[in-house]
Amino acid sequence: MPIFNSKKSIPNLPCTKIALCYHFFPHYRKGIIEEILKELPVDFVGDDKGVEGIKTFNFPNSKSFSIAKCTYFGKLMFQPKILWIALTGNYSTYIFLANPNHITTWMGAAICRIRNKRVVFWGHGFKSQNQTKSNKIRKAFFSLANAFYTYGYNAKKNALSMGFNEKDIHVGFNSLDYSSQISVRNHLQYKPLKSTSLPDTLNISCISRLTYTCRYDLLFDAIALAQKSSSVNYKVTIIGDGPERLALENQAKKLEINSVFLGPIYEEQKIAEILYNSDVTISPGKIGLTAMHSLMYGTPVISHDDIVSQMPEVEAIIPGRTGELFRHNDLDSLTETLISFPTRFRDRNKTRNSCFAMMDRIYNPKKQLDVLKMAIDNIPATKGDDAFNLFNDEIHK
Repeated sequence: MPIFNSKKSIPNLPCTKIALCYHFFPHYRKGIIEEILKELPVDFVGDDKGVEGIKTFNFPNSKSFSIAKCTYFGKLMFQPKILWIALTGNYSTYIFLANPNHITTWMGAAICRIRNKRVVFWGHGFKSQNQTKSNKIRKAFFSLANAFYTYGYNAKKNALSMGFNEKDIHVGFNSLDYSSQISVRNHLQYKPLKSTSLPDTLNISCISRLTYTCRYDLLFDAIALAQKSSSVNYKVTIIGDGPERLALENQAKKLEINSVFLGPIYEEQKIAEILYNSDVTISPGKIGLTAMHSLMYGTPVISHDDIVSQMPEVEAIIPGRTGELFRHNDLDSLTETLISFPTRFRDRNKTRNSCFAMMDRIYNPKKQLDVLKMAIDNIPATKGDDAFNLFNDEIHK
């Protein structure tokens, strides 16, 4: 339900020149950025500096990237050059990061629609179907676009409940640097699995910045309870640093949990070996691109089941196949999940192949690009529930 009349908008034509406007392009978008550079005539527009310590992507050709500085006032962001590009740019399609706190995006998208340019928003979309003030603002903002590219099917369902047309909401999923990681993965598959643990040990990996919202304290409490009633040994390897590290180290020591805090690791080969040789990756607070990282190397993921507070990548967790979901903030539920996990995931090779399938078939830059092209070219969106149905053929055999 666009604000402007979509029937008057761009016909179904192959894409010509495209402007992709972001606040900045994070380094972890390398995979999809490189796919876009290879296949689409795109000018990338964004700041050359990241925020919150996030590094920016280094464009190999300066001609493909135009600097548009950002100015922040609290949560609000202004990017004046976006307005100039929207007013004067010779582009058939404009892709904007779909953040309603980016004030110039409201104006830039409206200008593009007045100029009869195709507008595609790229972002998380609606987190819930609730008629909150925030969602009402988002609804008005998202209505500026001809089409929306989002990361998950739940976001699409939320948009449909708000009155948007299912043909305009494209679910493209997410990815990391697939081409580099597949090379590392292929190398690991020829190496024997490493084990530094006793038999009957569940090797758990955690990788993130160590903040309270990650809820690793809940994981440690659950392990302490599981150890009392299970014959399984639990070992936790944590990659990352942050304000909660000391508290977590003290908690692990007090609860006598077999844990190793490795600090930050930036070498992909080292991270890959840890994930590949783990039995499961656990993120009790929420799961985002960590799910992509773990599944890429064949390791299932455990996180919580509250979709509203989760990240869209949680949809890659199919219980019994690529991981498990426990009740949000529920210690007993997480404990039960830890105890039952070794029984539900007996066949490590089958589990590994299920994780590979999720990444190779759905969560990769090629899939993202195919869906983005549909949004750009005004091709009706597919349903977008691919992840939920990935293993259906096997179930019905």
